[in-house]
Amino acid sequence: MSLKTILIIGSEGFIGSHLVGFYIRSGWDVIGMDLAGSSKHDIQYQQFVDQDEAFEGIIQHFSFERCVNAAGNGDVNFSVTHPYEDFKANTLLTIKLLEALRKYAPQCKYIHISSAAVYGNPAKLPITEQDEINPVSPYGWHKFLAEQSCIEYNKTYGLLCAIIRPFSVFGPGLRKQLLWDVYKRSHDLNGPLELWGTGAETRDYIFIDDLIHSIDIIFDHSQMNASIYNIASGEMTSISDIVTKLILALNRPNSIYFNGNILKGNPINWKADISKLKSLSYAPTVNLEDGINKLAEWMKQLDQ
Repeated sequence: MSLKTILIIGSEGFIGSHLVGFYIRSGWDVIGMDLAGSSKHDIQYQQFVDQDEAFEGIIQHFSFERCVNAAGNGDVNFSVTHPYEDFKANTLLTIKLLEALRKYAPQCKYIHISSAAVYGNPAKLPITEQDEINPVSPYGWHKFLAEQSCIEYNKTYGLLCAIIRPFSVFGPGLRKQLLWDVYKRSHDLNGPLELWGTGAETRDYIFIDDLIHSIDIIFDHSQMNASIYNIASGEMTSISDIVTKLILALNRPNSIYFNGNILKGNPINWKADISKLKSLSYAPTVNLEDGINKLAEWMKQLDQ
């Protein structure tokens, strides 16, 4: 095994798969863990069966320099209807991983993927990492609890870690959330697409490649003292704008209708201050239009 090895928890998911690809191309040995029975990647892989045994077994067996936790539930609406299941996936799993790292890999650098959902509906924009935490969903609360566990293990045991709060990540491979829903429903050419909200709600979108790039930069340049980083573009885009861009890129004739109803647990406006991330020499590389075009090309390939 090479001198550079990374453990990716959630290796078969959207973010995890892109992490696997990036680190393979960068010459790292990759170890993956996920719920799937096997991996779609050519890596060393272990399926989750019992979390305690799985974490302890793989962390004792392999030596690795880095670990990223890209696992957990990412569905805000699911957390509203199944709060305990969301807690197990987003908080309890994190604590079990931290404990295994504490015991068997205390020198490993660990990045925890949290969420901008911890901010809820912010009182001011752009949001900084020091702004008030005010989740509006069980998902946001459970992500915050997981962050607190990371801080606990850093301050008490010296575990080397950093916490990232991605905003609205998109790109090829994402088979859930708004843009995927629009793509799937755009095949119905008989009428307008009805979407929740007013369309004026805003998000801060970041293309998946820039998220992966930011993680690698944090590993290289952060002090890993439980520092927290917003991961975003620093630009605010309305839901109506990004949906319209996707429909045009897909060459669909659909019109869009927003029903005015706000889903519980969803914030109204988001825009991130990413100056802390930029202080590590990060700069976005994919703008919104190019990212949407890349996403649309992947979606078109699915139709072939």
